[in-house]
Amino acid sequence: MSKELLTRTAPFEPSTFDAEKRTVQVIFSTGAGVNRSDFEGPYTERLSMEPAAVDLSQLIGGPLLDNHDRFSSVRAVLGVVTDASVDGKRGVATVQFSERPEVQGVARDVEQGIIRSVSAGYTVQTWQTEKRADGTRIKTATRWAPKEISFTPLAADAGARVRGQNMNEELQQQVRNMASLMGLPGEFADGLIARNATIEDARAAAVAELARRTPVIDNRQPAAVTREQAPDDLTRAAGEALYCRVDSTFKPSEQARPFVGRRLADLARDLLRQRGMNAFGSDAEVVTRSLNTTSDLANIVGVFANKIAAQYYQVAPSGLKVVCKRGASHPDFKGRNIIRRGELPTLEKVNQSGEFKRGSILDDRQTYAVATYGKVFSMSRQLLINDDLGLLADIASGWGIAAQEFENQLLVTLLTSNSGNGPTLADTKPIFDSAHGNKAAAGAVISDTAFGAARLALRGMKGLNGTIPINATPKYLVVPAALETTAEKYLAPFYPNTPASVNPFAGAMTLVVDPRLDAVSATRWYVFADPAVLPVIEYAYLSGFEGVQVETRLGFDVDGVEIRARLDFGAGGIDFRGAYTNPGA
Repeated sequence: MSKELLTRTAPFEPSTFDAEKRTVQVIFSTGAGVNRSDFEGPYTERLSMEPAAVDLSQLIGGPLLDNHDRFSSVRAVLGVVTDASVDGKRGVATVQFSERPEVQGVARDVEQGIIRSVSAGYTVQTWQTEKRADGTRIKTATRWAPKEISFTPLAADAGARVRGQNMNEELQQQVRNMASLMGLPGEFADGLIARNATIEDARAAAVAELARRTPVIDNRQPAAVTREQAPDDLTRAAGEALYCRVDSTFKPSEQARPFVGRRLADLARDLLRQRGMNAFGSDAEVVTRSLNTTSDLANIVGVFANKIAAQYYQVAPSGLKVVCKRGASHPDFKGRNIIRRGELPTLEKVNQSGEFKRGSILDDRQTYAVATYGKVFSMSRQLLINDDLGLLADIASGWGIAAQEFENQLLVTLLTSNSGNGPTLADTKPIFDSAHGNKAAAGAVISDTAFGAARLALRGMKGLNGTIPINATPKYLVVPAALETTAEKYLAPFYPNTPASVNPFAGAMTLVVDPRLDAVSATRWYVFADPAVLPVIEYAYLSGFEGVQVETRLGFDVDGVEIRARLDFGAGGIDFRGAYTNPGA
């Protein structure tokens, strides 16, 4: 997990300078690709601009700096970031200049268009890596946090030079991290940095030094670690160490450190030795002996696969989940009743005799259950002997992504059931029905009139008692991929020339695009309220088994390890008052 402050340049928003308030709007990021490099070679870095991916808590109220000067003095602070937001395409912030006399010259240059470029400093917490067929890699920051915004004299196109300097610092830190993970002293890393070693030279030197020191490290393991811990603890530690080979940013536990950098056959030797069994022989002999006498190797593979699957499950696109509510975990596979309480009765005037009238609260019940889904894959003895960790990582990451995609598809199938009208509720009607008042009488393209009808329908929704308006507020516009461009244009903010050209819905809703909807209808669109306030569809997991679970065991029909991916997941429609649909045209 990288904590180094990274930067990238961007232009500020034109014609937004407010001299009275001393503010201006800036575009601090568009998430565009930036060329970087690490120990695996060059890659393209991208930033996800989805609202859920960007933590703005430290940017709002953060400093406006002079060219990322964070260390010299407070005089480098030009002002403060007063507001910031992301809309899926770019990040926009409002910055306010200080009233100090020495800052006024910078503010005037910005107002007159002399200073045009800004640069954001940020840290990344979570990465998603994509390897393409041509060998290129794309690393997308799926959870990152901007820290500050700076005005800089460099134009956006010249930002590559500044990034190059930061990249060099990043590679130096990676050399130190590599040495630490391999158990090599800090002086070794400093020597590599001092002679400006290339990535390839640093990697080769570290492997050679580790090989030279291996006998000493191996002799110390039984006394320092293995004899003091239970076998289950050791297999978990070895699985963590295995994970370090595919994620250099992962920080292993103290128990896992002695195993970092070791191959599957080496780990099998360590655990056979810990159990007092024969650990001599070739890699093939040791792996075979471990498979035939203990389940240690299968458990190590299971720990490794679980971490990979969980990581990719978390960063995979969440699809329609953003408009659905995550319910409490189900204790079993029985249907769970979702009880929604109605509104409190209206207050009535108390007459002269002081008598209060009684009222009642209505409730409504919906039911859905969690089911189990899964697949089994076999990893052969040959793959284990060959230490083909990349293949196992690809399989496990694919399971994580596939589990998320499966959930997305189940939600889309649920939403588009009953010819696109959604699942049937307790009143025997689908979610979208003319009797519910949330379905357009005739299909229409996205427009002021169609949007206005959708908003009016949601605003006019009544509670369970049928009399009290609940004033549902539209928050999400859900469309198939075929309508993405149309919807983006309609929701995009712009500056109209006349009052008649004002788009009242610009920026009013967050766009959600799911290409799975196209298979059912390329024209139907939906409007959803905030699911935290008015949930329409709810999903849940089995208690204790949230997300995809990976399990392993020694193979019976196959010579190797059987790996099973399992998902306990369910979803159902629970209300109609927070959504509206139009079949489109």
